[in-house]
Amino acid sequence: MRINARLDDSSEKAFEYLKQNTGQTSTEIIKHSLELYVKELEDEACQASQRLLKDLAGIGSGPEDLSENYKEYLTGSLNEKHPPG
Repeated sequence: MRINARLDDSSEKAFEYLKQNTGQTSTEIIKHSLELYVKELEDEACQASQRLLKDLAGIGSGPEDLSENYKEYLTGSLNEKHPPG
């Protein structure tokens, strides 16, 4: 893919600085920048998920073995509300 971009003065100076001080081509700098940006977004999403899990952990109530025996509990609850025929 070919990219054409307009940079403001500050961004242009930063781009030229990277080219001169790293010896990388424009293509290499753009590729590396994209990789870093994607990683940053993935890290932010992971951190948000971890915060959500931390907020939700332990807020439920019920039997301690619910995750192991949920079918029995569900069947019992349904039978209480709708007794078999």
